[in-house]
Amino acid sequence: MRFEADREAGNVILTFLDSGKPFDPLAAPDPDTTLKARERRIGGLGIFMVKKTMDDVFYAYRDG
Repeated sequence: MRFEADREAGNVILTFLDSGKPFDPLAAPDPDTTLKARERRIGGLGIFMVKKTMDDVFYAYRDG
């Protein structure tokens, strides 16, 4: 896994690169935050928080 950070014109760009299997976390449905924590399925809150707090988030699978 490799991590890159770049700062330009008031923006911070974070890039995570790895050789794992293709998986687009942005395609997963958002968790139902109206349910109590014990009623929800485990997982999904991290990417949900990222999607809600960042201006732009995208996934790309390139070159195998």
